Amino acid sequence: MIAQEGRNIVGLLSAAMIVTHLVVGAYVWPVWGVVLVVMYLYRDPERSIPSVPLGLVSPADGIVKSIQNQLDPFLKRESICVSLQMNWYGVFVLRGVTEGKIMQHWVHESSKKHEAAFDGPLQHAIWIQTDEQDDVVIAIHAGGRYRKMHCQTAAGERIGQGKRCGFIPFGTRIDILLPTKVRISIKEGDHVKAGHDLIGELVH
Repeated sequence: MIAQEGRNIVGLLSAAMIVTHLVVGAYVWPVWGVVLVVMYLYRDPERSIPSVPLGLVSPADGIVKSIQNQLDPFLKRESICVSLQMNWYGVFVLRGVTEGKIMQHWVHESSKKHEAAFDGPLQHAIWIQTDEQDDVVIAIHAGGRYRKMHCQTAAGERIGQGKRCGFIPFGTRIDILLPTKVRISIKEGDHVKAGHDLIGELVH
C-alpha cells in the first residue's frame, strides 16, 4: 500500500514516466527506478495490532534510544519517556499508541516553550487520553523542511490503538510520555514496528 500523502506524487511520476516512455522509447526504462524508490519511501504496510486492551504500541518504526523518568512539560506530571529514532529510509507512517480521545495538539510555535525539556526543537505534540483517564503524549521533534509532519487527526476525535494518525517524511526522533504506572516491555536498542510491537502496558 502507498500512504495517502504519497499517492499524488507517485501518480504524477508514473504518468510522467509513461508519457516520456512513449516519446523517447526504451531508453527511459532506467528512470522507472525513481518511481520505485518513491513508492518504497511512501509505503504503508498493514500491521497486525496486538489484542491487548491496555497495551501501548509503538507509534513509529525505529530504534529505542532511551527510557527514563522525566517531567512531562505539557501536562506537568511525572512520566516515563520512551525515545524512538526513526530511520530516514523506514516506514514513515505515525500510529496511535493507545485507543482514546485526542485532547489537544501543540504545533510549531505553541510547542516552543516546551523545547528546553527535550534538549532540541519540537515540531508537534499530540495528547491522547484513554477511557480510563490515562494520558499519553507523543512529542515529535523538528527534523528540517522536508520532515514536516502530516497530521490526520483533530482535537476531539477518537483514535484507535495502532491506527494511522500521521505521516513524517524521512523520519525524526519521537518521545512518548507515558504515565508512571506502566509496565515497560522494551529496552534500549530494541527495534520496534509501528502499531505492531508493544512498548508497555498500562497498570490498573
